[in-house]
Amino acid sequence: MALLKIITLPDPKLKMKSAPVTEFNSDLKTLVDNMFETMNFAKGIGLAAVQVAIHKRLIIIDIGDLSAEEKYLEGDEESEKRLSERKRVSNLEVYVNPVILESEGEISYEEGCLSVPGVYADVKRKERLKIRYQNLDGKFFEEETHGLKSIVLQHEMDHMDGIVFPDRLGPMQRMLVLNKYSKQQKEKLKDEEPA
Repeated sequence: MALLKIITLPDPKLKMKSAPVTEFNSDLKTLVDNMFETMNFAKGIGLAAVQVAIHKRLIIIDIGDLSAEEKYLEGDEESEKRLSERKRVSNLEVYVNPVILESEGEISYEEGCLSVPGVYADVKRKERLKIRYQNLDGKFFEEETHGLKSIVLQHEMDHMDGIVFPDRLGPMQRMLVLNKYSKQQKEKLKDEEPA
């Protein structure tokens, strides 16, 4: 297995739509293994292939035994500590070419993203989903989800369509989040410059 580079805003590759997966082979399984290692190393709970610059309709999630009542922010130190304490079980789930068939209800959750590190905002999502997807062998499945799993699936499925979570915010909130992110990135670059 290998760690992959997670691309971050403003990389234009994050805004590209992903193509359907058509080949179900050992390369796909290797990609999933590498994505899983990368997601765990980054202390994430979901990762889309586009986030590692591979434009295929593939996402993985591992929320262990976390629930929507336990706020988890990717990249937040306190959340990562809580995740390591609460995520007693690893439960990798792979979704190839996922599609939402039905959705209902509404849930608001403070989201973060490995591709937009250091900023968070409440995003409204559908509370319940019915989805169809394929597994690593190409077999079709349907699944109904709710709560945190629905939130994570929608967040990662957005990535496949070139949507990052700030795109789901109102204009003012989006501007505030992106300005904060831009400022943090400039400070990070400044800190990395040789003295």
